[in-house]
Amino acid sequence: MENDGSFNLTLSPGSLRRLKVFADLTETQLAVFIGLVEPVRVKPNRVIVKTQEQADCMYLLLDGDVRVSQVVDGKEIILATLETGDFFGEVCLFDDGLRNADIVAIRECTLLKITKQAFDAIVAQHPEIGVLFLRSVIRAIVARIRTMDKKYLDSMLLSRSWPDVRRDARR
Repeated sequence: MENDGSFNLTLSPGSLRRLKVFADLTETQLAVFIGLVEPVRVKPNRVIVKTQEQADCMYLLLDGDVRVSQVVDGKEIILATLETGDFFGEVCLFDDGLRNADIVAIRECTLLKITKQAFDAIVAQHPEIGVLFLRSVIRAIVARIRTMDKKYLDSMLLSRSWPDVRRDARR
């Protein structure tokens, strides 16, 4: 994905501090991280990530909102809406697989792109920063899993309360 138009963003440790994923890092550690991220500006309705593309980076939402979706039987199913402070694409840091969802900008977004190569460099050169960053990413992933588990359980309980449609249809 390319930047939409010319874009120059001056990052500071304070601007990164706004993101929860950087909450545990010191000013000095944040300054190191600034050298690893590439600012990207995306206009509304632009596709940022496409299902089945090779994953090579993750994105942090410095500003904006995106929709996460998949197309099933020709219809878009919205899986989540992410907003300022959230991130996506983190699986590529651990896996060489393909993207599993489309990510589209809802409004103009400012993203921070972290390539797998940049992440590997931070882990090799500054392991303490890598550990703090990973711990924050894992916390956010665990929160997402807990939310999905609750939604799944709620949907299972709801489906059990519905009458047996097949039985009723045979009558």
